Amino acid sequence: MFITIRNISKKYGQKSVLNSINLDIAQGEMFGVAGENGAGKSTLLSIIASVVKPSGGEVLIDGTSVHRGGAAIKKRIGYVPQELALYPSLRGIDNLAFWGKMCGLRGKELVLRMDEVMDIIDLRDRIKERVEAYSGGMKRRLNLGVALLHRPDLLILDEPTAGVDVRSRRQIIQALKEMSRRGSTILYTSHHLEEMEACDRIGVLKGGELLAVGVTQEVQHYLEGEQQHGKR
Repeated sequence: MFITIRNISKKYGQKSVLNSINLDIAQGEMFGVAGENGAGKSTLLSIIASVVKPSGGEVLIDGTSVHRGGAAIKKRIGYVPQELALYPSLRGIDNLAFWGKMCGLRGKELVLRMDEVMDIIDLRDRIKERVEAYSGGMKRRLNLGVALLHRPDLLILDEPTAGVDVRSRRQIIQALKEMSRRGSTILYTSHHLEEMEACDRIGVLKGGELLAVGVTQEVQHYLEGEQQHGKR
């Protein structure tokens, strides 16, 4: 398996946020993590992205620990948190150039990669405008583009469609599907199960527990069964 998650737990003081999460994700798979606010989705993604250290357990990418693998393993990850990592007073193209250089891209390689990313996020016609003039959906798409610049093997996105219009949501999901077709492994969260129909599989978190993993229909049937059981 490309991603191996073993017995991951996280505590903040006495509060347990994640409880012994075990999960395997294949290379090229598009995997969605669903759950209500506070379920532990953001914490799990932050741990996989090596931004947060777990209280217990381990995350491996191709057999290498994300927390002990150093810079080499981090270069294989593109992470898009809920908070936008953009400079509003700069143009979209300037944001791409800045973050591309931060990733180590230079010269023709940077120009070529920026050109490719503009098509993926569908912002070519607005890329020379200041980001402060962008809609919320456009900012989300540009934020996604920043994470794609260094061609990550694993792309992790925390609520990438939060607060965006229907058109931008469709464009973001389409961009993720395109990245998956090109061989990238995609991992993203939402508290709306219907936004994850493009995923190969979905995992449902609740109260720090991984309740179910399967294709969309299997997960929906499981949740419907849980709801019916709770009414009895």
